[in-house]
Amino acid sequence: TVPWDGAQRARIVEVLKEYHVGHSRTGFTVFWQIDEEGKVRTGKMMKYKTDGHRDKETAYNFDWVHSALNRQHIIDTSKVEVKPCLFGLHLLNKYKGADVCIVESEKTAVLMAIAYGIHEKQVWMACGGLQNIIKEKLEPIMKQGRRIVLYPDRDGVEAWKKKAYALGYINMTVDARPVTKWWKPQDGEKADIADVVVRSIIEHSKN
Repeated sequence: TVPWDGAQRARIVEVLKEYHVGHSRTGFTVFWQIDEEGKVRTGKMMKYKTDGHRDKETAYNFDWVHSALNRQHIIDTSKVEVKPCLFGLHLLNKYKGADVCIVESEKTAVLMAIAYGIHEKQVWMACGGLQNIIKEKLEPIMKQGRRIVLYPDRDGVEAWKKKAYALGYINMTVDARPVTKWWKPQDGEKADIADVVVRSIIEHSKN
């Protein structure tokens, strides 16, 4: 159990509601992808172990809502175009003055929002993968001229610096401090920000 402080604990339910994090009957955590217009694009379905890490031992541990609905013949994905978007994009217009902080995984976005809050200064979103820092997904944010801060996982620092440079968006920066300055060897060479932040919180609580 992560030893959140009082303010962070008070944010847990609020954050889960803000992001519309769901749960399926078959044990999946559902991270709904809702765009800036409030339209549900799809949902990423992930299975986790009780320690909060991905359940990679169970064969069926990942899915998409649109794929599941297609298999059940509820929708036909050959006729309906599904365009995934940033997780948390629906918060863009609610927090109109906020910097957009983008991390890789949905779980990390939720943990960062619990740890540091969502407010008029910062809102957390997830791109869903190392290669997903692309113009199509960032365009709704860039059109508003919003400041974007990319927070890569430890193994994605150089890749995200190159992607930010290639996109050429003047109001975008990369902040690698959580996985460089705050990182410790026990976090692992492929540590994501959530690993580092949770470890730091645990260490702080013991001091």
